[in-house]
Amino acid sequence: MKLTGKQIALIAAAILGALTTSTAQLTDLFGSEWAKYIISMAGLCSTILNIIIAAISGQYNLVRDVQDMKGVERIVVNDKANTTLASMAVDPAQTKIGTKPGDELAVQKTARKA
Repeated sequence: MKLTGKQIALIAAAILGALTTSTAQLTDLFGSEWAKYIISMAGLCSTILNIIIAAISGQYNLVRDVQDMKGVERIVVNDKANTTLASMAVDPAQTKIGTKPGDELAVQKTARKA
């Protein structure tokens, strides 16, 4: 199984989250002084990592990830697209995403709102 960078970051965030809620277990294993430091560091790292995950998990990045998947030829966007998706669909540099025939004007109008 091949994990993506986002999946690895999510696994790390889950581990850090588990550490921040394991006061009793960490105290038994390391003593109260070390447990306090471990929990504090885990909490701080978890917060920072979750901010990064939120930043890289937006719709734009999700669509780019799908574009990069093997087996995806083209993503077709219709007139119900939001501004992020519409902007990608009308960008000539985005070769694997485009508008549905007949919806070009609506998608371009939505993209201009971005």
